[in-house]
Amino acid sequence: MNDIDNCKEYIQDSIINHLEHLMGNDEGDDVNLWEKYGSKGLTPQKDPVYRSMLHAMMVPYYKMYLNGDTRLCCIGSKLESIGREMAHVIVEDDQFGSWASEQNLITSAECWGDNMKHFEKESKRIYRFFHVLELLLQSDCQQDWKRLSGELKEMLFKAEVCYDYKTDEVLCVLHAFTMIMQQEWTKKKKLEQFHLLYQHWLFLKHYYSVMTRHIIGVKWTSFRKVAETVMTASQSFKPHLHIFYCGLMDCVDELHLAPARQRRMDKVILQMQEELNRCEPSKLLYDLCDALFPEDFQRMLRENRPKSYKEVEDESHRKDELIEQMQAQTKLLHKQLDKTEETLQQMVLSSIPIERVDEELMKYPPGMAWDMLSNLNANPAICVQPAWRENYPTLLDKYRKRLYEPIELQQGMAAAVKEISLKPPLVIDKAHDVITEGGKKIVKNINRKITE
Repeated sequence: MNDIDNCKEYIQDSIINHLEHLMGNDEGDDVNLWEKYGSKGLTPQKDPVYRSMLHAMMVPYYKMYLNGDTRLCCIGSKLESIGREMAHVIVEDDQFGSWASEQNLITSAECWGDNMKHFEKESKRIYRFFHVLELLLQSDCQQDWKRLSGELKEMLFKAEVCYDYKTDEVLCVLHAFTMIMQQEWTKKKKLEQFHLLYQHWLFLKHYYSVMTRHIIGVKWTSFRKVAETVMTASQSFKPHLHIFYCGLMDCVDELHLAPARQRRMDKVILQMQEELNRCEPSKLLYDLCDALFPEDFQRMLRENRPKSYKEVEDESHRKDELIEQMQAQTKLLHKQLDKTEETLQQMVLSSIPIERVDEELMKYPPGMAWDMLSNLNANPAICVQPAWRENYPTLLDKYRKRLYEPIELQQGMAAAVKEISLKPPLVIDKAHDVITEGGKKIVKNINRKITE
């Protein structure tokens, strides 16, 4: 069992004093831990007594770090040193996760946003807040993530402006974290998606600006400027440009832009569409964005995502293939028809009975048969044949009726229905049976004629 006083003194010398030095406080000279503890066999074991003492002494610093206190979360290179120190301590403190589960994370985010105002030119401080959240994830912090995300959504999505562009950015990061934590993913996948959020936050904060309908994380006062920044600021945005475009197109009417601003925004949207045609879209952020905006993301992709250059190219190739296929089929059909007409001509010239020619013509649809009959009669060698001259008027009358009678019957039926519909209701009721029977006869007549 470790000596309590020895544990406390060791933690003070090895951890607390180091943190105080990083904070700029003078807590005495650095202690050589080997000379004071190691060489004398006084280095405490990391047993429950040690861990309990470590937790109790670190709680004030945990609170400072969780809330972005400027005394601990200072600017410059010390941020990284403090981050590494806190991560190292939390690995040893098995009570940190339980303690963090009881903390108000929205208040913490608000404090981070408020303290960030003290460092106007320090744009990277937001990434220290990411480190705080990663420690919560690693330590298995348990909160009511659904309730938290609901509160944050009310704060961010239901108002034109919450606080200021920095505080709102921190709240959006926390919202994203709560949405990741709600997913039925393994801890490993949650970490992977969280790292994607970290790596692509510069892009995603512009996407959040559109989704929340007010600008976060940047000083721009115009959504047009936000869109232009996404389109031109970084090549790393290009594979994900379609995600921003879908969000913008889905929400642009809700931005309530003045007419002049709307015209400028329309111009940027057209430029963005042209840029999208030159980009190959990536699906890297799909799982993440689907988790962040589960009610909107997939729908926006379906409704608003323009075709990529490759998709347009593939579609164009497919159209060309279909046109070529159709042209080939049409060419083949023309050859077959030409061959059929040639065969019919030979039948007439060979004095084969006209009845056999009629039988062949009846095998073809009315319009096609009519055209072939006309072409036969236009041939000078055929139209002088006695048998053809004798039977042609009968054939002409037969195929004219076959072609036009179904059309005339349909027109007659439409006219009858229209006439009846204009009569008073009482007359219509009395005529119902007559129309029904008459209609059946007309339809039967049409079907018979079409079949013929």
